[in-house]
Amino acid sequence: MSQWPQIFAGDLLDADLLMSMLPLDARKTALTSRASNTTVTADPDLQLQVAANAEYAFEFYLRISGDPAADMDIKVTVPSGATGSYGVTGRLAGASTADTDARTSTRISYGVETQFSTPSTAAAQVNHGAGRLITSSAGTFSIDWAQTVSNATGTVMEADSWISLRRIA
Repeated sequence: MSQWPQIFAGDLLDADLLMSMLPLDARKTALTSRASNTTVTADPDLQLQVAANAEYAFEFYLRISGDPAADMDIKVTVPSGATGSYGVTGRLAGASTADTDARTSTRISYGVETQFSTPSTAAAQVNHGAGRLITSSAGTFSIDWAQTVSNATGTVMEADSWISLRRIA
């Protein structure tokens, strides 16, 4: 089993080494609403800085709501040259509010917008994702989103959404 970082007898355990072992976490404490906006941009709270030449396992939990006519485009943006992929489980765009609606769990490449349903302004839809990120340069890992169809009713990334990255190499 691989282990990161490898610590050998006699290695200095300084603050930098200890901090590198901690997971990176970001969470929303307040909602962000975007109305009449189809340009996918980074969520102001769901962004983390990642190191160059590193490998991460990550997970995210997104609570979204909004007018069913608008839905939401979501994509994960990573530093230039990064590889890997992730999967998201959530309600497909265009689905009704029934609990029996089609849900998807599919492999997604970085930078690809995926459409998910916002079935209600009153009840949040949950999207859960996980994946692997391999970087060649340092930069920003972010959850980006916008409305799929421009709508005057705001599409919302709700409080309690979060992302977590754990360095594994």
